[in-house]
Amino acid sequence: MRPFFLDSSQLKSFLTEGYLKMDSFLPAILLERLRSFFEDEMNCQLDNTEKVIYTNKGKNYITNIENLCCKGNLSCLELLGYPPLLQIAEQICGSDFFMIQEFAVIKNLGDDLPVLWHLDMAHERKGRCFTMGIYLDDANEDDGALRIVPKSHLSGKDICALSKEPGFEVPMKAGGILIHDMMLAHSSASLVKNNLRRVIYFEFLSAAHVNAENIYTDDLVKRRTRLLFAATKQYKNIYPAKEQFTLANEDVLEMLLKM
Repeated sequence: MRPFFLDSSQLKSFLTEGYLKMDSFLPAILLERLRSFFEDEMNCQLDNTEKVIYTNKGKNYITNIENLCCKGNLSCLELLGYPPLLQIAEQICGSDFFMIQEFAVIKNLGDDLPVLWHLDMAHERKGRCFTMGIYLDDANEDDGALRIVPKSHLSGKDICALSKEPGFEVPMKAGGILIHDMMLAHSSASLVKNNLRRVIYFEFLSAAHVNAENIYTDDLVKRRTRLLFAATKQYKNIYPAKEQFTLANEDVLEMLLKM
């Protein structure tokens, strides 16, 4: 059996509190490649497919980018293949885990755009699922850090009630990750000091969870699982001498990738 990345106290904290912060998670070289990716993608004059451009006071800002793993220098695909990241996903969701969404939320000084209180999944779920935020910039208290209501994922209350409950901000440093249960209430304010806050979000759940709730088609699950295989291959091509993550059904995935 593969060793777990999270120790028992970390996993217990995540399951109980609904979130877990981990500093210095990304290797420096990968962090720089991801920053370079965003420098290229955040040009409003380039192809704007799968980007959200928000205009405030006559200036355009890119605030969201979708489907990151197939774009640019493929550093987001490399990120998805990073073994510690996949170990966390497997530990929380099980060996049939897959990533259903990948996107970026970008805060720019001057866009004055908050993220209002919300849940990533707004109904009772039948399996473990979580969102991983990978921070490319610092997110300071009172300056764009994520605000959460701890334990709210277990409360059964709606977001209107949860938004009135006591919460706090979780400051982050560039290169760290913040994972949270999809039913944890969270929000964030606009920037007032820092120029930029770029966060990549990967959402993970299990095939068994999807099947139990009938929320996605089998074809979508297969396609998103094939993306995991492509990511592990990308990581291996870049770092052949480093420890690799082997997916539970890798032989089947390799066959599917060729179809």
